[in-house]
Amino acid sequence: MGKWSGGAFNRTWGRQGYVPASVPGDDERGERLYAELAAEPFFCEICHGYHPLAEHQQCRSGVPR
Repeated sequence: MGKWSGGAFNRTWGRQGYVPASVPGDDERGERLYAELAAEPFFCEICHGYHPLAEHQQCRSGVPR
């Protein structure tokens, strides 16, 4: 089973002195969102195409789908 990590991208920016921290419940929400969205296609900025979220890890690691 995968895990939604939508918040991770936004952790790369913040005000000076900002220390990223997880919000209570993030892990549970991540698993639930991934389960709901795994089959949904989305535009991928890595391969410049559409594929389901469940195939995104393969795309990010360079494994051909």
